[in-house]
Amino acid sequence: MTAISPRQELTKPIAGGVFVLFWVIAIVLWVFAGVALGDAGVWQPFIVDVGIIFASIGVAAPFLGTKKGLGLAFLFGVIGVLLFAVGDLAQITPLVYFVRILAPFMAVMVAPVFKVANGVKVFAE
Repeated sequence: MTAISPRQELTKPIAGGVFVLFWVIAIVLWVFAGVALGDAGVWQPFIVDVGIIFASIGVAAPFLGTKKGLGLAFLFGVIGVLLFAVGDLAQITPLVYFVRILAPFMAVMVAPVFKVANGVKVFAE
C-alpha cells in the first residue's frame, strides 16, 4: 500500500465528481425538507442548512488545487454542520444567519481567489 501525499494535485475528474455529487446531495436534501418533512419544527431548517453546506463545498471543489485543500473544505463543512446543529436546534438565529452567509461566501469568493493567488509567481525565474 502506498501513501498518498497530502500535497497531491486534485484532478479535474475528482473535483468535477465532488461538484456534481455534492450538488445532487444538496438538492435531494432540499427536496426532502420541502416535501417529506412538511412542517417538522427545527429539523426542516437544519436539513436545508446542511444542504447549503453541501452545495458550498460542491461549488468550491473545482477551485481547490490539492487534495489537502479538499480535505480542509470537508473539515470546514463539518464545522459548518456543527454550527448549524447548535444554531438550529438551540434556535440561535444570529448564528444560523451568520453561517448561512459565511458558507456560500467562502465557497464563491474565497476559493477562487486562492486559486488565482496560488497561480501567481512573484519571484519566478
